[in-house]
Amino acid sequence: MAEDRTVIVTGASEGLGASLVGTFADAGWTVIAAARSASKLQAVAQNLSGGAGRVVPVPTDVANCEQDIDMVSRAQAETGRIDVLINNAGIDSPGAIEELDYADWDRIIAVNLSGAFYCTKAVYPVMRAQGSGFVVNIASVAGLRGAPNATAYCASKFGMAGFTQALQAEAKTHNIRASVVYPGGMDTGWTGQKQPEFFKPDDVAVFVRNLVTQPPGLIVNEAVISPIVEPFYP
Repeated sequence: MAEDRTVIVTGASEGLGASLVGTFADAGWTVIAAARSASKLQAVAQNLSGGAGRVVPVPTDVANCEQDIDMVSRAQAETGRIDVLINNAGIDSPGAIEELDYADWDRIIAVNLSGAFYCTKAVYPVMRAQGSGFVVNIASVAGLRGAPNATAYCASKFGMAGFTQALQAEAKTHNIRASVVYPGGMDTGWTGQKQPEFFKPDDVAVFVRNLVTQPPGLIVNEAVISPIVEPFYP
């Protein structure tokens, strides 16, 4: 039953993360909403109060492994299990490579890629002990092909693909599944751009919820959703 299931969503305070929180909460899940801003997380939770599920805001900087361990402990304490981890947190600092500061590179890699590793490492023993789990890593079409003025962001998202594939191969013996999703442009306001072909974050969130609720035999290693790249199932 969805009412007994728990999902962790990182980067949960806005954009796709907030949509993921709402989509899973509407389906009756307990959602651990993790992001740096406590006030934004509280706003997301309040907007969803009275729904079928429950939202538990847990302020967390995913680039801090100790905070990630604490967040996972809080998640397990809420329902006694963690069924799904969605590594969605992501940042960018666009600019030519000559203009990209070392600190900006380090922070982008720390949040987008290392944060996914930290959260997964923290949740893995819980999933292994309960005999099941699902890790979804939100990449981007920038993880399928490079783009100018986005070296750090593309590197982090390409890294997410390799991390997921290795995790999937390693974790399957423990009945833990892993998928990487490559959304195309989304109407989140993050880039300041708005185009008719952009996805709505709610639609991407529904895609992810459907992905993790499919029977194990139907799950693929990777899933692509983009207005540019056709879906494929390797």
